[in-house]
Amino acid sequence: MQFVKLTHSVLRELKLKGYNILRSTSKLSNDDPTWMPDTVDLDAFFDLGSLEIERISIPMDELHLLVIDDALKNIRDEDLIGSVWVE
Repeated sequence: MQFVKLTHSVLRELKLKGYNILRSTSKLSNDDPTWMPDTVDLDAFFDLGSLEIERISIPMDELHLLVIDDALKNIRDEDLIGSVWVE
């Protein structure tokens, strides 16, 4: 296991393994976050009344969160930032 640069290729590999988000303990102000792949029920996760959203939403101290499908569709490869932990 190791950290590798985040790219579309890496995102596609993670998606094939069943992951759908990347979580980070890095704050939004960090321009080189480290990512951990995860799998969540996106409908429940993004329910604005959910406990998960409440748990991770700290005003002025938000953490990076990246939905893999959204990143593949909406972020150019060269604009992806950080490193992701892969097996």
